[in-house]
Amino acid sequence: MPSKLNDPTREMTIVNVDDHPIFNRLWGKEGFVRVNEENLEEFKSAKGLVLIFFADNPTTFKETIDMAVIAPEVAKVFQDHIAAKGFTDPAVGRAIASRLGLTRLPAVGFYRDGEWLGGLQGLKNWNEYISGLAEIGGRTAPARRTISIQAN
Repeated sequence: MPSKLNDPTREMTIVNVDDHPIFNRLWGKEGFVRVNEENLEEFKSAKGLVLIFFADNPTTFKETIDMAVIAPEVAKVFQDHIAAKGFTDPAVGRAIASRLGLTRLPAVGFYRDGEWLGGLQGLKNWNEYISGLAEIGGRTAPARRTISIQAN
């Protein structure tokens, strides 16, 4: 479906994560790892509990920006329990998430010692994030995998 926006207006709606202040703060001041295909294995294999947020293209899916704002606050709640925190590069977030059976982004979840424990899909209210992630982080066994098929 063609856009109803003219070219100058359409350009104003494009979010470039490399120079957007919210993402610069996330990967800079807030200390999140920018997770991509190249560093995923090393990131998720950190010793202990690893918090990861999965994002999609923020130009198309504005919820990604919401998650980038929420992520540091969620991480603060679990800061005494996590070994690392990451936010996927939106260019590869959906591909990484789909391999874990996550079909709705944004999403957030935990790895422990390289094993996927589970995650929450979609935007949630604050209490759902805290109680859901506390339950997932307390799991002692990896999550059962769901098969997710992604159209190319």
